[in-house]
Amino acid sequence: MNFLATYIMRNRTSAVLVAVATAVLSMLLPPLSYLSGAVAGLVTLRHGSREGLTVLAIAALLIAIPALFSGSSGLVVIFGAVVWMPAWALAVVLRQTVSLPTTFLVAASFGVVCIAVVHGMFVDPAEWWRGKLELLRPMLIEAGWKPADVEANVNTLAGAMTAMLAAAVMITPLISLFIARWWQALLYNPGGWRQEFQQVRLPAKLVWVAVAVVTVAWFTGGSVQTFTADLLIVVLLLYLLQGLSVIHNLVNCRGLNVAWLVGLYALLLILPQAVMLVAGLGFTDTWLNYRSRIKADT
Repeated sequence: MNFLATYIMRNRTSAVLVAVATAVLSMLLPPLSYLSGAVAGLVTLRHGSREGLTVLAIAALLIAIPALFSGSSGLVVIFGAVVWMPAWALAVVLRQTVSLPTTFLVAASFGVVCIAVVHGMFVDPAEWWRGKLELLRPMLIEAGWKPADVEANVNTLAGAMTAMLAAAVMITPLISLFIARWWQALLYNPGGWRQEFQQVRLPAKLVWVAVAVVTVAWFTGGSVQTFTADLLIVVLLLYLLQGLSVIHNLVNCRGLNVAWLVGLYALLLILPQAVMLVAGLGFTDTWLNYRSRIKADT
């Protein structure tokens, strides 16, 4: 990864080539889209918003020209809007503010806007999602699922799709930004990314916003409840990030094996309860400030 970051920073042409190559290959391996967004993030963090935008414009042009002849130019627009531009915008915010918490809040605003747009377009977003998910019903039944199980899972998934979309809109550019910031630290400030992430603390006033969202979601009904319930995923992810910061700080200060972090992230991927626990850790850190209590293992 150090070699790739060095190559990207050689000149504009190198950055454009990596952005284009990873974007095209992401059609086969979707995780490579994070690297493509990270190219925009690294160039922007190091050389400013104009240079980052220039790299993206050239990369988009190189992909769009052949895409026009194949009839897939719409994919270029979607990729730019979903992957490149959000990562570029977050990099601009981080470069100007030098504040990860502020950048997290901007990323959260992407998720909030996504939820507002979906609820503004559809009276019942779950019903709209259910119609789209019905396309999967024949495939699941052919795969051996019982009709009752298919119905239950479609209904559950339809109710969660808006929140899941908002989570993706928020987290996708953040992952690209994290890679970009890590690359920047590797090249110009070794160890800087680790120290920066381990000190993340969200604004204390955000707690009251979280309490208000939970209260409204709990005590109201109808479309208001559905809207605020979807907003909960954004709040949850914000405090998940702060909780991860606390745990990374603990592992570093105590000199624990990196396997603890590997196990943690594995649990987060397969166990929803783990996400709630880590988010709860981040939430209570607002008052308890765990990092001030963690002593280095001497």
